[in-house]
Amino acid sequence: MTATLSRTIRVHSPIAVSEPAAPVELAPRGNVQEGARLLLIDNGKPRARDLLRMLADQMQILLPIGSVEVVSKPSAASPLADDEAAEIAARADLAITGLGDCGACSACSLHDALLLERSGVPSTVLITDVFVAHVNRFAVNLGAPGYHHLVVPHPAATKPDDELRRLARSVAPAARDQLAL
Repeated sequence: MTATLSRTIRVHSPIAVSEPAAPVELAPRGNVQEGARLLLIDNGKPRARDLLRMLADQMQILLPIGSVEVVSKPSAASPLADDEAAEIAARADLAITGLGDCGACSACSLHDALLLERSGVPSTVLITDVFVAHVNRFAVNLGAPGYHHLVVPHPAATKPDDELRRLARSVAPAARDQLAL
């Protein structure tokens, strides 16, 4: 007797859908309270965790962040599950997802940010420059046209630490504005 394995593959495509998605209501922004909890969603791409941590270091200079938690996803090519996003959101006041440096991981990191927004957590997504148009199209499909993002030059994975630190410093003011204003 031969056993047959069955697997489901989810494909995330930024192609325009025939019916517009329901609009995403973004989490309210405003003054960040002392001791705020910053959540980083590391999608596992090379150097993503490093760049996100460096960005968190900069955010702690700009905002009254009390703690930083890193959640590492098992796959860059899948968004968080709805229940997982809700559970994670309960532990966060602000969130940054990434690193979007390919098509699927950019779309999934955007999706993660929007799931957290729906749960009331001001969020943003960190992507590389060649995927800006891709993320903009996918944001429309997900019901968040014009959704903000942080952009660094592609590729980030091959950059040394000093360059990643420079990139983190360069996008930190935009991250502050996207999360708090």
